[in-house]
Amino acid sequence: MTTDRRKQLPEQFQQLTLTPAQFHTFYNAFMGLRFPMDVSEVLDLRYVVNHAVDDFVEPPLTPDHRQFRESLEKAFDSFTVENAHHRERMLKTLTMIRELHVAHSIASRDHEELLREALEDNRLAHQNAVRRGIFFLFTTIASIAGWFALPEAEWLVKLLSVLCSLETWRHFHALPRLEQRAVEVRQLLNDVLRQRVNSLDWKTLIHKLTLVLGFKKIEGVEVFRMDTDHQDNTTTRH
Repeated sequence: MTTDRRKQLPEQFQQLTLTPAQFHTFYNAFMGLRFPMDVSEVLDLRYVVNHAVDDFVEPPLTPDHRQFRESLEKAFDSFTVENAHHRERMLKTLTMIRELHVAHSIASRDHEELLREALEDNRLAHQNAVRRGIFFLFTTIASIAGWFALPEAEWLVKLLSVLCSLETWRHFHALPRLEQRAVEVRQLLNDVLRQRVNSLDWKTLIHKLTLVLGFKKIEGVEVFRMDTDHQDNTTTRH
């Protein structure tokens, strides 16, 4: 019998590329994993991580990077990652994640700054449109009064009234568009703030990475489960 299970990874996760722009998608999905997982999702995760690590070029061994590696080495002792190849692979994986997070944070804050500037520009444009619309509205009213005060220049005054009324319409007509733009920019800003990964939970990250990548086994913890249909079919054949 087939048991319906909710997928833990987003749709098309296998097509994800680990870049600063997509880092939040990977990190949030990864940190929300619950074991056991479907074997297909484990394979998708391994592919995304391993493919990115293979292409990753480690930064120069600066004092900061050296300190980071040393702290990870100590963390691996508590997570019982003993295989030398696995430890080095985990070091490179976590270094890559750290670099992605830094780039993600910088890009996110730059994007936030641009959106806040756009909101301020929009606010000033809205303010100016209201101010100028009111100015031309009163100018239109005054010019209409001038039809009677200056009968000898009636056609000039009427022309001024028409021009001022057009300017009044133009500025007030722009207000709904500016207000809609403000709503759109605020939504974009909320998305940026919501998607930003402010800090990394290294302990949980290392724990789940070692399990998903097969670098550690914990007694009683089942990392993945075979597809139920596949198991049922296998049982039937036997």
